[in-house]
Amino acid sequence: MNRNPTRRAFLVGATASPLLARNRRVHAQQDTSAFGLPIGFPDRLPGDGFIVRHGYATENTWFNPGWFHAGEDWYATSGDTAGALIYAVADGDVVFAGWEYPGLVVIVRHADDLYSMYGHLDYALSGEAGERVKRGDVLGAVLARTDGLAPSHLHFEARTFLTKTDVNGDAPRYGVTCGFQCPPGPGYWPIDAPEHPSEVGWRNPTHVIARRAFPNGETPDEAEVVVSDAATGTAELWSAPDGADGARQIGDVDLIVGDRYRLLAVDAGREVTTETSAEGYRLWYRIALADSERAWVRAAVPSTIETGSDGRPSAVRFDFLPAFPV
Repeated sequence: MNRNPTRRAFLVGATASPLLARNRRVHAQQDTSAFGLPIGFPDRLPGDGFIVRHGYATENTWFNPGWFHAGEDWYATSGDTAGALIYAVADGDVVFAGWEYPGLVVIVRHADDLYSMYGHLDYALSGEAGERVKRGDVLGAVLARTDGLAPSHLHFEARTFLTKTDVNGDAPRYGVTCGFQCPPGPGYWPIDAPEHPSEVGWRNPTHVIARRAFPNGETPDEAEVVVSDAATGTAELWSAPDGADGARQIGDVDLIVGDRYRLLAVDAGREVTTETSAEGYRLWYRIALADSERAWVRAAVPSTIETGSDGRPSAVRFDFLPAFPV
């Protein structure tokens, strides 16, 4: 995968500023959660109407076989993803805005060891390097792709570095480069490498968001989840997340799009996961049901609409989404 696109540094000019300001808080959430999802349509909850077709550390066989995906590719479940709004997943500082990826890349630093990266954005709505953003601020919109390489989508990463010598510095370990100290990075890591992407600084984005959503570990009274439009059929109800001691199925619940449930607790996988398929995604919510019943439901569900060369799922759908007040 030796792609070396022409670098295009880009800072939003005055002509884009009114449009940016007008769209900046289209779907900002109140400060009930420190982290949120990175994509959405206007007037809908972030994440509703989307699926991760190529998950973290899964193989993208139709585009780049033999390589692990270093982030998540978010696509609309129906219609074109182009124009979907891209949200900052947490408070932070824009440290990079540029590059012909194709499209703009925006990178936000949330902490000394945590960055979020948003690729394939439309230039007209981009953030500006040096700007402070809040969770839910609009960073851009998904670019309408015309390069023929892939349909329009958001490439989203969570990682511990901006530039790193062996990943996107002046001496990338596996010859994958987008230029000298290119902040976007390759977006992929070879399957036959001795290191898992987590071992070189990438993180499972879904796990990062879920684990850091409530820093004190307690969900506020107003926290809810909503059944997404990707959900169908029923969801199993469990006494504890599958795999936990004593976990057993205690029933099921019909998945009716738009239904809301009080969110009581979150159980998410490790940020530094070393799984290599969508089966490694772990996101469970404990919800309040009728008659004071409490149960755990699986929110992130592996899907075989995309698979690796070994036949394991590469895609992830979300049956339940955070539904914090707006």
